[in-house]
Amino acid sequence: MKTSMERKNLYGYIINSIMVIALGIIYLKQINFNTSDAWWNWVSLGLIVVILGMLTTVFFVLKAQIKAKKKSEEELVKSQELLHSIINNTTNAISVKKINGEYMLVNKKYQSIFEAYGKDLIGKTDHDILPKELADRYLEADLEAMKLGEEIQIEEEIEQPDGKHTYLSVKFPLFDISNRVYAIGSISTDITERKTIMESQKAADTFFNMSIDSLVIASNERFLKVNTSLSDLLGYTKEELLNTPFATYIFPEDIEKTKEAIKKLEEGANLISFNNRWICKDKSIKWLSWNATSDTNTGTLYAVVRDITKDLLFQEENEKRMNELYENQQKLNMIIENISDGVLVANTDKQVILANEVANELFGIEDDSKISIDFSDHFKVLNSYDGKVFPVQNLPAELALEGKVTNDIDVLLMHKETNEIRRVLLSGRPIIDNGNHIAAVVVTIKDISRYKKLETELKRKDQESRRRIGFKKNDSKEKKE
Repeated sequence: MKTSMERKNLYGYIINSIMVIALGIIYLKQINFNTSDAWWNWVSLGLIVVILGMLTTVFFVLKAQIKAKKKSEEELVKSQELLHSIINNTTNAISVKKINGEYMLVNKKYQSIFEAYGKDLIGKTDHDILPKELADRYLEADLEAMKLGEEIQIEEEIEQPDGKHTYLSVKFPLFDISNRVYAIGSISTDITERKTIMESQKAADTFFNMSIDSLVIASNERFLKVNTSLSDLLGYTKEELLNTPFATYIFPEDIEKTKEAIKKLEEGANLISFNNRWICKDKSIKWLSWNATSDTNTGTLYAVVRDITKDLLFQEENEKRMNELYENQQKLNMIIENISDGVLVANTDKQVILANEVANELFGIEDDSKISIDFSDHFKVLNSYDGKVFPVQNLPAELALEGKVTNDIDVLLMHKETNEIRRVLLSGRPIIDNGNHIAAVVVTIKDISRYKKLETELKRKDQESRRRIGFKKNDSKEKKE
């Protein structure tokens, strides 16, 4: 079993201390303090004590040094682990080679790139894993960085399982404490997609210029590229738009919110349907809607622009109509609620969509939708003159659905549960829409039960009064004859 430095130090201290103490004891037994040279014996004994003290001091000094060294080693291990964690979790491919080309360090990304050529690259050279032509190019680049003594940038291509990839590699020499190159480092970034974009730029430019939509490429202050559509939309030439900060053309009150939107784009957010006003060359104002994104690497903004001026005008007009309609509806509701007659409004499916308070009280129901427009769920509808059932097809709601208007149909409503009878006058009329179609029907209910009772009471009192004054029906008839 391997003994730690702490234990070695402790064991050495104990052994040396025992030896010194034993030597002191032996010396004490052999000396005589009564002789003329007794002072020398005392000096010798003092030296033994000093030696023991020095051993103790050395022990604690070594112990502190060992502890400090152990802590330093632990910090070094942590730093190495942190460095390896960072290196292995970056998306860039990182490697370090000795001067002779042997790999000293590779991260996971670098290993994955060359996985098809070898699973373990440490201790191998490019000539061990790659075709000679490719390995020679890599070696030539490493030697160039070593020769210059500073970093260089080159493009390198490597065949991978999903096809050929292009990497932008930064190669740099690593120096030791004597300022001599002992290794070559490399950090590579996959630029395959960027290269593809660059190669398709010509086709993109053609599409850009031919698009009927307004397309924009910009920095955070200026247009970098605009197509003819935007130029035609605002009335400025492309040169005017490109050579002047675009804030010049933005409506002053919208500049600040536009800056805030650009800031969000720069932070990586996408802009969807952002609207602001622009001043055209003819001094007119147009509302533009922007869908935009950004390249956070370059800070370039890309946008598709649409003129929504007419849409907003239409929306404003529509909102105005809706507000007017709402106001009219409120006025209508106020009128209906203040009418002394019951009012029911039903759609063409015979569902009540509106009832005023008088109607709710008559039916004893607060939920308008639970009222039946033909009264059948709540009342028996009877003829007022003979008490027979009134035909449903002759009710105002049914006739109104046929486009007919009815006024003051005299009927009796007998409550199905309490048998309470009300005498009412029913009227109905259709509501016609702009297409001359029936959209709904209105039925009004005038409760005349109280008036009929008053009329009957008045007749009764009139007859009583006549009898009291001696009036006879037969006498009046004789006089007439």
